[in-house]
Amino acid sequence: MKIRSNSQSCTASALVAVIITITILALLASSLVVNVNNRRMTVSQASAWQEALAAAEAGLHQGIAQLEQGLAQNSLPLAGAVPITTWPSPSPTWSSPSASLNHGGEGSSSSTYQYDMTLNKKTINGFDKPYYCIVSTGTVVLPGGKSLSMDSADAVLRKLNLQPATRTATRRIEAWLKPVYTTQGPLKTDQPINLNNHNIFVDSFNSTDPTRSVNGLPDARDSNGHLLTNIGQFDAPNFNVPLSANIATNSPFANIGNASVYGDVLTNGGATDGNGATVTNISNVKGEIINDYYEPLEPIYAPQWSSATVSGSVNNSKTYTGGTATSPARYQVGTVANIGNIRLSGGKQVTFDFGTTKGSPDRTKNYIELYVTGDFTTRGSGSTDGSVVIVNGVNVKIYVAGDLNFSGNGLVNYNNTAKSLEIYGISPPDGTTQTFTLAGNSDFYGTVYAPGADLKLAGGGSSGEFVGSFTGKSAFLNGTTQIRYDEALDGTGRISSFKIAAWFEDVKNLNTGTFTGQLKF
Repeated sequence: MKIRSNSQSCTASALVAVIITITILALLASSLVVNVNNRRMTVSQASAWQEALAAAEAGLHQGIAQLEQGLAQNSLPLAGAVPITTWPSPSPTWSSPSASLNHGGEGSSSSTYQYDMTLNKKTINGFDKPYYCIVSTGTVVLPGGKSLSMDSADAVLRKLNLQPATRTATRRIEAWLKPVYTTQGPLKTDQPINLNNHNIFVDSFNSTDPTRSVNGLPDARDSNGHLLTNIGQFDAPNFNVPLSANIATNSPFANIGNASVYGDVLTNGGATDGNGATVTNISNVKGEIINDYYEPLEPIYAPQWSSATVSGSVNNSKTYTGGTATSPARYQVGTVANIGNIRLSGGKQVTFDFGTTKGSPDRTKNYIELYVTGDFTTRGSGSTDGSVVIVNGVNVKIYVAGDLNFSGNGLVNYNNTAKSLEIYGISPPDGTTQTFTLAGNSDFYGTVYAPGADLKLAGGGSSGEFVGSFTGKSAFLNGTTQIRYDEALDGTGRISSFKIAAWFEDVKNLNTGTFTGQLKF
């Protein structure tokens, strides 16, 4: 019998050890490769998933830009001219073409988005408002093979699509946008607000609500027909109703002048502390001081009418007569080449009256639009009650490219409703000043939207009632002045912008686009 030598036994043992070591190292290396590859796939798929969200958001922003462009062109998507006179039914939807976004991610040269925009009519307080739903889908091609990473929780959450030949990560976002009107709020500016007197107050009422008005007015009238100033009658806290008379500025500066404000004061970064305070004299503000406000003011451009009655400057008494709601009577004072002004003094008077049919007043012809290419100023007493008179039942829009100054007896609106008069200040060229002044002895009913004008309000005599909504580049209020905001104005006037009412990811892929009953805004 042969006996194996010790050297041969040691060699065999060493060989076995080497094989075992190599096997272990191979297993470790294999595990490392699998783990690294899994991590790489997890990171790549997570990156694609996040990029799909960014692509979907890009589609939403594109849809919002389309709305803003429509406003600038006076033509809303799916609706036509602003304001909307004919609502399509059922709610129409427009689908955008697919658009690509370049990126530097692995496995794909681009991501894509596609969005659907749906117009919805929502009736609030009797006004039909255009609400838009934008559903945007972002898609990114997945890198790597036809498999998921081993992180199963992430894979289930992300719902990656591995079925087709081109594997993708897809996300869908739904956003609802509501219109913002030029008449939302009693006083708004882009630059500072200065309420320069403690006798000023700002409150609100609702002319369509008998519990929040007195026969449709903010107060009862005295023996002279002027409104009684029962301050805060409908917005005082002890009446247990919300404070609605909010004043707002896109600047950080607001001097409240110890005026009584029956609502909030909203600024863009304003401070009330003792060191460097920008919101001052706020002792009589009944609501809150809020410093995160910003709302862009839509510029107003000159009307582009296909037809209008054009005249030169007006210095004597004149009557403008109306047309129908669908075909208002349009008048233009002056031209681009020859600027025209309306300047009234002494007993001169401009009257807005009904149109006629067969020589008799026709109450269906009660809509008038007037474009003044220069200034509109009144300083006299007017031949009867005021220098500018609106007959009861007549609705008037006035566009002014220059300065506006209603003083003396100023303007008398016999409708006694703010929505019957809309005054717009055409935005002046950069570097050009514009001033809108409302003063005098008569109560003012109307809305003013002049985003490029310095707005000045001053009551005459013992009081000055301004019933309506007022917007300017800046605002200066003086004297005994009251702004009485009519909450029924919300939904009238022009749409100045669209605000996001809801923004959420549609993880169930419902893709509705229309109201289903559960959305409340």
